[in-house]
Amino acid sequence: MFKPTLVLVIALILPLVYQQLLNLLNRNTIPLHVLRYYVQHPLDDVTIKIPVYIESSDLRFLDVGEAIHIQTLGRLRETERTLPDVQFDFYEYTNQTDALLMKFFISDGNGIYVDAVEGYAALFYTLEAVDANDVPYFGTQLLLDHCYNDEIKNYVADSFLQLVDHDSNNHSFLHHWQFETSLQDPLRLVFVMLSAQTNWEVEQAVKMHLEPVLSILSNYTLEFLHVDEDVKSPSRYIDEHFPEELSVLPNLADFYLSHNSSNSTIYLVYYPFELTDHSIRTMSVDNHSIYSSNENTFLNIKSWGSVYFAHTESYHGYVPALNLADCMWSFAETVLDHYHFPNENMAPALRIQMYKRIATVKNLTYFSHRLSQVVGWLERNTLDSFLGSAILDAFDRREQVKEKLQNYDYDAALQISADMVAMFDKQIQNLDFGNMEIIA
Repeated sequence: MFKPTLVLVIALILPLVYQQLLNLLNRNTIPLHVLRYYVQHPLDDVTIKIPVYIESSDLRFLDVGEAIHIQTLGRLRETERTLPDVQFDFYEYTNQTDALLMKFFISDGNGIYVDAVEGYAALFYTLEAVDANDVPYFGTQLLLDHCYNDEIKNYVADSFLQLVDHDSNNHSFLHHWQFETSLQDPLRLVFVMLSAQTNWEVEQAVKMHLEPVLSILSNYTLEFLHVDEDVKSPSRYIDEHFPEELSVLPNLADFYLSHNSSNSTIYLVYYPFELTDHSIRTMSVDNHSIYSSNENTFLNIKSWGSVYFAHTESYHGYVPALNLADCMWSFAETVLDHYHFPNENMAPALRIQMYKRIATVKNLTYFSHRLSQVVGWLERNTLDSFLGSAILDAFDRREQVKEKLQNYDYDAALQISADMVAMFDKQIQNLDFGNMEIIA
């Protein structure tokens, strides 16, 4: 039978032995050369897959998706040299709405068209192009040069900044988006009906049509304004952003002047054509007509907001939420532009997907940067079980992010990557790191 003193000694020693074993395990499972690899190659093992649907009602192309896949892959890897491996996967269209739709049409000339409202891209081709096997080449151009060009730019080497640690001389990288306007910055969205004679179901419309955009904002407020009276305005110069041609429109210039621009405020204005006289029919801004007899129009005013010009005569002074879908889509574009979301010519839903993929890459790169600081610290200190567990946990989350990116689950990829960097930041916050400097 053990003596009480011996039992006490064993009870005290066992936790220490376990701790040492755990420390040894962490040392053996996290060698520094492996960590350095992920610092120097933060995205080499990351694959981003993007689905595309194909519809061809004229000719049935059995292998056009595979051909475009091969050509895009070759160009992205050999010409663009994207750091993550970007791959387009092609599927036959059966009324899906969660990805870009590519439509193919026989025509008397080759051409392309991107419809940002409906969320599709059209490729027009001749029979000669089919005979020369040029259709896959045109499809590759459509995807990489017109639909996803802004996103692809975020994955090439020039979009990453290299940093150097003066103490250890270790290098790491950050994505340039690290310094862009953050979705966590406060934003005030002001919806304005600029006609005293017209009412609109704007609050219901926001809930119905703007939810996908608002769901990605972390800190925003909504305000709803309605002008009390309609006031004519003389023609005059306002400032470098407001088009002088529009200064004569009732209410618009006066409202603009009384509501100063702010980086944290966006004004989203609904302006009925019926508020003004026939002179609006000849007005244009940057060679684009403000008036159209058969559709509504839209104007961005830089650093301030946007104006949606609409035909409201048939609504008899009351615009229901269902008829504000296009208006809300236009306002969504303004919000996305404020945050520099990629590709203005794409539908908001697709632009949001692009943002989530880019933001995920940013998070993965930031994790690699923080890991480089940990490596520098480990070169001067001993790895303990807490830090070892933190590193292993972060890499486990990183694997989950990679899996989500390959399965088109961009929501989960972004969320897990954000949780990964937030948790890792918290776990290493007490380590003493050296100063780092951006070198180019």
